Amino acid sequence: MEYIGGAQDPAPRLNDIALEKDEAAQHFQTILLNIELALTHGRIHSDLSEYNILYWQGKVILIDFAQAVDPYHNSDVFSLFLRDIERVCQHFAIYDVQADAQSLAHEIWTRHMGPVPE
Repeated sequence: MEYIGGAQDPAPRLNDIALEKDEAAQHFQTILLNIELALTHGRIHSDLSEYNILYWQGKVILIDFAQAVDPYHNSDVFSLFLRDIERVCQHFAIYDVQADAQSLAHEIWTRHMGPVPE
């Protein structure tokens, strides 16, 4: 575990700050890349939202993986994966980042896990 922040100033959660619109799209893409990276390593956060993402020195950091699930050993993981992406898309919509969570989830899932389970 690592502490993120300064000596007297812990890193704020994403929901506690206001991003500049021009940086929001970049952070959105970084978060999606991290979601995809976690999937490639056999983890789905399963509770990702702006409350589990820190912002420090111009970077976003995903935290709180205690409830993460293994996509290979859980029968209903796509719904959790989709929910993570939906929450991220909903948060970044306030910065006019337009994204279709359903399409993104399907695209990322299919690239690494095969067909989306029905």
